[in-house]
Amino acid sequence: MIVEGFDNAWHILQHWSARGYTYFAVEPQDRVPFPRPLRLSDIPAGAIIGADVFPLPALEPPAVGDNPNPARALTAAEILLATAIAEGWEPAESKDEG
Repeated sequence: MIVEGFDNAWHILQHWSARGYTYFAVEPQDRVPFPRPLRLSDIPAGAIIGADVFPLPALEPPAVGDNPNPARALTAAEILLATAIAEGWEPAESKDEG
């Protein structure tokens, strides 16, 4: 399930990046955190990068499969987003588009 979470996380991160988002916040909501994409101008004053908000990693289009770069270490953003997805979180945009 977590592997599928990473595959979906890479798609979501690329989707958010294509729409001009550069960060995301993880907001507590019951057991599953609620990731929310942010632009630099939307980051709350006093927010700590890497604790309150996370930069979107620069992801290149994958050559094979979903992993954009299998040799690169995973970022905190990828791990947090994949965990939320594996626990059942879905982005609001996916629900609206589908």
